[in-house]
Amino acid sequence: MDKKSPLHIYVESKPGQTFHKDIGWLELKQAESFNIYIKEFKDRKDVLDQKQKKDLEKENKEYTKKSDSLEKEEQQSYDFLVKNYNDYKAGKTKKETYDANFKKREEGIAARKKKYAELGSAHNKNVEGINKQYETDLKAIQDDYKSVRWVHQLVGDRRPELTAESFNEAMSTGTSSFKFSFGEFLEGGGAVYLEPFWEGTTPQGKYPHGILINAKGLQPSVITGEWTDADNIKISKTLKFGSSVYLNIYTDALYGNNIKVQLKDKDQVIRLVTLGITDADDKLFATEYLNNETEERTKEDISKQKEFFERPVSVHQEKTVPSTAKRGYLVEEDGNKYDGDAKGKPNVQKSKFAVFIDPLWQTMGGDYLEIYPVIYHDRIPGKKKILQDCILKIDKNAVEEVKVNDSNSNQVVILSQVETDIAFFHPCQYTEITGEYNSKKSTLFQRLKDKYKNELHYRIVSDEKEKPVKITITDLKTDDCMFEDKPEQWHEKKAVTVKDPVKYKGLAIGRNDISFSVAYPKPSREEVIDMMSLEKVKKQVYPVQFDSCAISKPLNVEVYPAVYYEVGFKLAAENPFFTGQTKSYTQRKYLGKGGFFNKKNNKKIRKAQSDARDENYKNKKQEVSEGRLSYSQFEVALEWGYNDIKQEAITFSGEHPVFNIIDSAMWVINTISLLTFNKEADEAIAENKNKRPEQVKKRNKQRNAYLGGKNKKVSKIPFKVEISQPAFAGAVKWSYVASEKEGGEIGTLYEVKFKADPLIEIKGSLDLLFVATKIPYVGQAIQGITAVADTVGSSDDFWNKIVDFFGGGDEYKIQLDIDYYLDLFVSGAFKIEATATKYHTVDGFMENDITPSVEIKFGVECGGSLTAKFGNIYSLEAEFQGSAYAVLNIAKNAETKVLECKYQGLYATIKASVKTDSDNLNNNTEDNDADPSEKKYLLHDGFSYEFKLD
Repeated sequence: MDKKSPLHIYVESKPGQTFHKDIGWLELKQAESFNIYIKEFKDRKDVLDQKQKKDLEKENKEYTKKSDSLEKEEQQSYDFLVKNYNDYKAGKTKKETYDANFKKREEGIAARKKKYAELGSAHNKNVEGINKQYETDLKAIQDDYKSVRWVHQLVGDRRPELTAESFNEAMSTGTSSFKFSFGEFLEGGGAVYLEPFWEGTTPQGKYPHGILINAKGLQPSVITGEWTDADNIKISKTLKFGSSVYLNIYTDALYGNNIKVQLKDKDQVIRLVTLGITDADDKLFATEYLNNETEERTKEDISKQKEFFERPVSVHQEKTVPSTAKRGYLVEEDGNKYDGDAKGKPNVQKSKFAVFIDPLWQTMGGDYLEIYPVIYHDRIPGKKKILQDCILKIDKNAVEEVKVNDSNSNQVVILSQVETDIAFFHPCQYTEITGEYNSKKSTLFQRLKDKYKNELHYRIVSDEKEKPVKITITDLKTDDCMFEDKPEQWHEKKAVTVKDPVKYKGLAIGRNDISFSVAYPKPSREEVIDMMSLEKVKKQVYPVQFDSCAISKPLNVEVYPAVYYEVGFKLAAENPFFTGQTKSYTQRKYLGKGGFFNKKNNKKIRKAQSDARDENYKNKKQEVSEGRLSYSQFEVALEWGYNDIKQEAITFSGEHPVFNIIDSAMWVINTISLLTFNKEADEAIAENKNKRPEQVKKRNKQRNAYLGGKNKKVSKIPFKVEISQPAFAGAVKWSYVASEKEGGEIGTLYEVKFKADPLIEIKGSLDLLFVATKIPYVGQAIQGITAVADTVGSSDDFWNKIVDFFGGGDEYKIQLDIDYYLDLFVSGAFKIEATATKYHTVDGFMENDITPSVEIKFGVECGGSLTAKFGNIYSLEAEFQGSAYAVLNIAKNAETKVLECKYQGLYATIKASVKTDSDNLNNNTEDNDADPSEKKYLLHDGFSYEFKLD
């Protein structure tokens, strides 16, 4: 017998089973038992069975013939004796004759009985001989297969790659048939592979030599859950943050499937109020970190964060499991060492994975957590199962710590390595597609992750220079292709195809790959403006088809332009960040109602905005000279480049989405400005134009009213709040860049540089002159000084009334104004600087160097002014300001990851000016004009202290 030719398998199927011959897959509805044979053995056994059947039929026929002859003889003897008896009774036969016949019959019966015994014995001996010969012949056939081994193993995500050592040691050598039992603990979709093969040869790994068998199960469910340590011991103690434990989810009929697990913290307060009806428990997100050191990492170290853990259901070798768990026995893989220890080990169906108790969860759920899992899967009842009795207690003050591994991170997705879809087990198939462009390789398709995607894409960014793009099926197999007898469709030659070859430059198609050249011509100015968002880019598309019997996927190569945009902006500041070719800024007036903050009215006001902007853009160059900006406008410049080379500036007329961003920013700025500074600035300008500071009179009136009041309370001490104008500058550059994390994807890369000094500053001032009036004696002195100053300041009113009475003009009027103040102030300025921030819409933050800081000033400031005007002859304006204050700065150092607190020292400032005009005021002749300059003195140095950030 040829012991090198591959053997074949035979399954004695039962009703309800479905066999997919093209794949060699037997699909069971549920776990059950049936017979398995070596087909060659079964064929020979069938012949032997037929021979045995014929031999037995022949022997039985011969036995029946002889037995029937004896029965006939017996019947004839009986009939003769009955007739003889009747004749005897009728007197026709003598008694002696009857007695002789009766005796002769008895002798005949004895003789026939002996013949029956001899016939039966001979028959039994012949049957025994036939059966014995059958057993001998069967044994001879079985002996022909005594060197047969069996592959009997679980299957992963693809057909098993087998060797001569791939046999199951628990199955005896020479097994030609056996009763196969599919265990309940393997229900769910994962398969078992069976194949007989000659010892010393290599199994074929496919039908008809072997067969795949799986059972879906009738009622998939989640049974229970447990939190355990590394030794599979159930955890009952309260643990500390930073521990890592195993979560065990025991299931039924889900082997090979992926489940989603959401961890929640049982919120006792909400449950108390709502009697547990609410599902508002805190969600604890799965977070992957770039840095495994918990004490050093920041939010920038987060690489991926999701609401669910996605995990596979598999079988695990465990000794202690819940009584309701689905258990079975599997032989441990030991490399077939022939050590005699090939007994089955207890295994259970469950999902088991490590969970790191992330300190971040303390901010999500609090200092004390009661964590329980919620399981999601489409095949379980209700599509989810809440395991509220599976509780893990965590407390920030706990001392107990468990560690099942060294990882201080939670991997978000771990997919099952067990395939449950039989379609992907056809021998003619592939599992991976990769792409390469500009020396960068990308994985475009992986069967386990992408098998249900209807369309694949390979997105790349290209410039004008043609470069090759190559796409490869890394593991194409075309064995047993259903089109082997049709060369024009055979996947060995037709796995990679395109519909319109003329469209592809330098096209080359191989057995399992394709390559062609791509380039993206430099777009026009109009095209560039239209392509400022990724969704509106006019991409070049090259469709490619990848086929096999198991998998057929269309893939589009999409080419995007190597274009970039850069916008510079500033408000009341110079801009060191915008390095564009143009230095021309567009002065943007705030005409809208709120940008993104007022979406309801956007449609109504859009036309009005557009018309107003058209008026604003009459100057085509749109250049604005430096100087004081109104609080309702800021400046912006925009230009584009190609292949990292700057091209030209972009200006807009009419409506564009970027204006929504600008309007939104200006809405925030103007909302803040309405609190104080806009109104005060406008009043100051108006009063200055009228040459009559009504503000001074108003202040004197308020002060006199306060001083004249009775029962003055400290709670009514005048306190003024001022908000300073924001001052910021920055630049944003965005371009389309290939993803580093997701193969074949591109996203928008934003590079941001920004500095606000300040973004917002708030100052509070307390009028100490008012406070001083509460102090005995001092208050009386202050009232006296105030009265003198107010009397002098009001004396001009008496003189001017006399001038008006006699009809004199302004040249005869005088003006005397005296003002002074003494304030205690505290100010806080929030500043921010981001000089190296990069964000990719697919990959997330790539660099994030943002330095926020707060500068706090507190001290005393004082000042006074004198204004004297005598008609058109002479005027005098004198002003004095002084302050003493301390400065504290708090900032985050991005490099050292510390919080720096700096006391910068105690300062004093003095500022004074005197300005006089004489002779002819209408001619605006100045006798002297001292420009006020501030002098700053450091009274003593400061110090600093650093706090380590977690």
